[in-house]
Amino acid sequence: MKKFTAVLLIVLLIMTSAFAQGATEAQEIGAKGPSGELIMYTTVADAHLDATIEGFNAKYPDIKVNYTYGGAGDCKARIQAEAANPQADVMFGGLQFADLKNYGQYFEPYVSANSKNIMADYQLESGLITFHDAQIPCIIVNDELEKQLGVKVTGWESLLDPRLKGKIAIANPTSSSSAWNWMQCLLTDFGGYDSQAAWDYIEKFIPQVVLQDSSSAPFKKTCKGEYAVGLTYEPLVIMNEDLAFPGNHVVYWEEGVTSVGFASAIIKGAKNLENAKLFMDFLQSDEGQSIYLSVGARPVTTSKLEGANPIMVDLSKINYKAADTEALAANKTAICDRWKEVWAAKAAK
Repeated sequence: MKKFTAVLLIVLLIMTSAFAQGATEAQEIGAKGPSGELIMYTTVADAHLDATIEGFNAKYPDIKVNYTYGGAGDCKARIQAEAANPQADVMFGGLQFADLKNYGQYFEPYVSANSKNIMADYQLESGLITFHDAQIPCIIVNDELEKQLGVKVTGWESLLDPRLKGKIAIANPTSSSSAWNWMQCLLTDFGGYDSQAAWDYIEKFIPQVVLQDSSSAPFKKTCKGEYAVGLTYEPLVIMNEDLAFPGNHVVYWEEGVTSVGFASAIIKGAKNLENAKLFMDFLQSDEGQSIYLSVGARPVTTSKLEGANPIMVDLSKINYKAADTEALAANKTAICDRWKEVWAAKAAK
């Protein structure tokens, strides 16, 4: 009996020790916080991408972030092709309200924990995409080439100057999110997507331009002197201020400048869903919004943030116009098809 009691006591001690060790390990795991992976497809440029990942990992050091960079069209096509077996958790950047019609089915609904701090225009009840910044299109002009050609770039009408033919670089507005941004601006300035004045202008504009294979190419090639003018977007200019200045200058269309909200999304079927949700929360947090401000994008938070880049122009100094983004989004396919028709007619000549 004594022997049995002794054995029982030993077993109890071992079990107690095991339970204590398990509890300690559980506490350690809990103390570490979220861990694992976060895999993203991203359109975001290097400086901004690096700053965002660094900020996210400062908050969640045990989540390993892996990413594949690509244009918005490429990222969306890949997500669509992999719908049965998603290979990434989030698409970071490059999404707009207009994308919901064709790609909303591939995204996981999630409303960020910080959504309450976001401007009303950028809160989306469905949670299919998470808005984090508003971008303004602009024109980058090469000082030397503008002088050599004897032109003065001020806005849309000035871009029709015959001396600029073949010297204006653009990205494709049917596939590039940043190019759709200036396309939205153009249509708004000329009366809307269904305005004949807008399409009359586009028919004159297309013969002037040279199509580039990426969103950043018009900016970079203009700064290098390959083109006199590039249609681009404000954050790219600010992030690359060493490349852009001196020798180049920025123009905001005198006819009017619009802005468009950019967003990210969780991919439906994400294997690291909880980490993807944390990333959406981070993008709309004060930390995430401060990163957008620092790299030249305009945050969409109602929080008062400090640290704006000095190059960023105050909206009061720009002829700012509000675009009918819902109408443009609803008719994006028709707009893009019409652009392709005009472009094909130009190529046939």
